[in-house]
Amino acid sequence: MNVYMKKVFLLSLLLLITIVSCTAQNQTNVNESSLVLEDCILTSSLGNQVDAKCGALIVPEDRANPQARTIELYVAVIPAIKRNPQPDPLFLLAGGPGQSAIESFPVMIPLLNQIHEDRDIVLVDQRGTGKSNPLRCLDAEDENLEPEQAVELLKDCPDKLNADVRFYNTEIAMEDLDEVRAALGYEKINLYGASYGTRAALTYLRMFPEHVRTVTLDAVVDPTFVLFMTSAQDGQTALESLFARCENDEACKTAFPKLRSEFTSLLSRLEESPAEISIPHPVTNQAVDITVTPEIITGMVFNTMYVPDFAVTLPLAIHLAYADENYIPLIAQGLQVNGNLYDGMFYAVACTEDAPLISAEEATESSEQTVFEDRTVLLSNVCSEWQKGQVSDAFRSPITSDVPVLVLSGEADPITPPYHAEKVAESLTNELHLIFDDMGHGNLSSFCSVNIFNDFIESASIDGLDVSCVDAVQPPPFFVNFSGPRP
Repeated sequence: MNVYMKKVFLLSLLLLITIVSCTAQNQTNVNESSLVLEDCILTSSLGNQVDAKCGALIVPEDRANPQARTIELYVAVIPAIKRNPQPDPLFLLAGGPGQSAIESFPVMIPLLNQIHEDRDIVLVDQRGTGKSNPLRCLDAEDENLEPEQAVELLKDCPDKLNADVRFYNTEIAMEDLDEVRAALGYEKINLYGASYGTRAALTYLRMFPEHVRTVTLDAVVDPTFVLFMTSAQDGQTALESLFARCENDEACKTAFPKLRSEFTSLLSRLEESPAEISIPHPVTNQAVDITVTPEIITGMVFNTMYVPDFAVTLPLAIHLAYADENYIPLIAQGLQVNGNLYDGMFYAVACTEDAPLISAEEATESSEQTVFEDRTVLLSNVCSEWQKGQVSDAFRSPITSDVPVLVLSGEADPITPPYHAEKVAESLTNELHLIFDDMGHGNLSSFCSVNIFNDFIESASIDGLDVSCVDAVQPPPFFVNFSGPRP
């Protein structure tokens, strides 16, 4: 298995690959602070362009030693359309850990037109991502390395990075975020966090509650969540749900009456005799040579279940892989669900915050009776050589707050299913948890959820929100052939 494929199913936690470009034009000095913004253009992977103002704020790498090395935090502000906007902007916090907010979120801006009308939208590349002293370990030329060689490169990575990896964790990043808030002159802000971004949002809420107007959590990482500890079990639950949904759908059941047994037989066949294939990467169109193993198949299935629009192709893709040994549809779909993670920042955060809490015994127990691999093994192996930062005693404690919190969960999310959100809700006194049946990872994508989100930000209250549409949200129908769903 080449290192690219290993990274895809061991590291990908978010959904969209985006491209950002900023072109300097007229300068604007905001609040006479050290953060100077210039006109720029953000471009998403779908081609939509957003006018913004971009700049960099210089902060200490080690906040306990402000006279030492400094780094730049890259910031993009999308100004409100109205001339007299509301004073509280919306800050969007990206996932991963290791995803750039400025690269990831422009694709979402068209969904936020109502909010954008009245409020600024602020994107901050968390330290270690985007243009904020980005931390990368493996490059494109490393794709053909054997997994063992890649692991050794990852272990040695801290010595090669232009950074002290001890200072790239969530609490320090939220201190950065608050400094950006102050530099931009905002007193209170609205937070939206997706996946790992929910850990960041909850951390900011705990550290700076006086500056938070609302919080929206989408695909929740609760304070007790340890990366990959329960992912095999949670993934198996999502897979069983997918199989059951196909069996209860007349078109899917008719087209694929033996889906479960075909999947089991496919994995057994590849265990005995892996397949060698070459496919064009669905994003880059570059040829990728792949040894198809059971781990590759289950990794691609896991990735695909993140996105309901992709998950509906899984019965067809599994059937083609089993019946025709055509693995391309299954693997190509899984490769598309690959967030552009800065892997150095991923490990800096995960090695400090998650790896020390991994229990090999518990992880093994969690992965038993599942088809999915225990992902903690690679993480623990790499982190054994990384310097660890420190987190406060409160970092893993429940967040107690009466700030209005809107929580979104997908019932079939393979990595952060609803029970994680329920743990967070136990200590919040002003929250509303919405669960979308049969949906996946990240649910700010339908008209229903966007309208609820818009109303929540406008009112800063969970009271009176019209959530009647939630029960009507459903994933698309299953594909029964390459023409799409049956009419």
